[in-house]
This record gives sequence, C-alpha cells and structure tokens, in this order.
Amino acid sequence: MPEKIRVVTDFDEICWAFEDVSLDNRYYLDLKTGEIIFVSDFMDREEIKEIEEKLDAGFGERYIVIPKIEPSEGYEDMEDFIETVQDEGLKEKLYIAIDGRGAFRRFKNVLLNYPGERERWFKFKDARMRERVKEWLDAKGIEIMPPKKL
Repeated sequence: MPEKIRVVTDFDEICWAFEDVSLDNRYYLDLKTGEIIFVSDFMDREEIKEIEEKLDAGFGERYIVIPKIEPSEGYEDMEDFIETVQDEGLKEKLYIAIDGRGAFRRFKNVLLNYPGERERWFKFKDARMRERVKEWLDAKGIEIMPPKKL
C-alpha cells in the first residue's frame, strides 16, 4: 500500500468546505502547505484569475478539489436521523417536512420547536460529515495532521 500524504491542516475546516453547498464557492486543498484555498464567484475577477492560475500550475499534484456533499446525502442523513427519533409525533412531523421541495428548510423549522432533538440532529449530521471527509481523505491517500498548538 502506498504511503499516505501527510498534510498539516485543520480537519474541521475541510469538513466545513465539504458542507458548503453554494454553487458560487469552491475549495481546494494545498497538499504542500495544508492551506484551504477558497474561490468564490463573488470575488474580484482579477483575484479569481490569479488564484486559478496558481491552482492550474499545480493541479492534481499540489492542489486538489475539496468536493461538496451531494444533496441526496444530506437528504439521506435526514431520513436516517428521523429513524432514531423516539417521539412518534415528531417523527411523523419530520417525515412530512422532508416530502418535496424545501425539505431541508422545513426539517430545520420543525426541529426549532424541539431544542434537544435539534442539538442531537446537529451532532448526528456533524458525525456523518466527518465520516464522509475521512472516507474521501482515505480514498485520496491523505492523512491529516493537526496543526501544532502555540
């Protein structure tokens, strides 16, 4: 098995980039420095061009795209979470909420009235995201080394 590429960076920042579903934003990991490079369509055109030229020069060797979670994965997380809910009334409300367009917003709105379950949802979702990121890193042969604390 080939040796993993060790990258010193913040794992949580990679998770955050993974979870950003905005089509206007893109993230790249610098395998040499551990920097997470952010590019947004809202940035100055010259700045975008400068960043993209740098990325093109080392793409695939030094820089790799940090993928985004697929909406279907987020939807699956909501379904799986609902199955863990003990309160049958809440479970029914959540299933109704995720039916059709706007499912993510309605799901979150229902949980606003259930702070304990809302907190549990965030922990559930974060654990799923962390697992996806770990799987992606493993598939890329990357081992994240946490930055040293000062």
